[in-house]
Amino acid sequence: MFEIKDDFLAAGQLLETALSAVPGIRHVKALDDLAEIDKTNHTPALYYLYYGEQLKESAYAGANTLLTQTWLVILAERKASKTAGKNIAATIRAIAGKMTGDAGPWQRVNTPIKPRYTSGHAFYPLAFTCQMKFKGALT
Repeated sequence: MFEIKDDFLAAGQLLETALSAVPGIRHVKALDDLAEIDKTNHTPALYYLYYGEQLKESAYAGANTLLTQTWLVILAERKASKTAGKNIAATIRAIAGKMTGDAGPWQRVNTPIKPRYTSGHAFYPLAFTCQMKFKGALT
């Protein structure tokens, strides 16, 4: 199980490494805000962002915690693309059930957002979780 040390969002870098290996994807980038996705220039592209955590259990008055982080992965494609379905499948295969470094296995879960379509692009969201442990300070 992945242990969070100095960087609470370290799993994002491990996720990016796995997403970078998805065949046919031209660009992989972390997002700070979903609104940034509208500035998509390179497609097909995968964007990812931290979506929160769910606490599983804790010990030592909450100093040690098991948690599950949720990460969104969004495939951006040109609206007329004929490869969207293949790229969605390749992305799921690259992450679901896999270990990325010490993190994982990543589990696919229901996405909290729906696909979105603009005049030129289509955005397909996926969601994955990863269990972790965090050791806080014992005083």
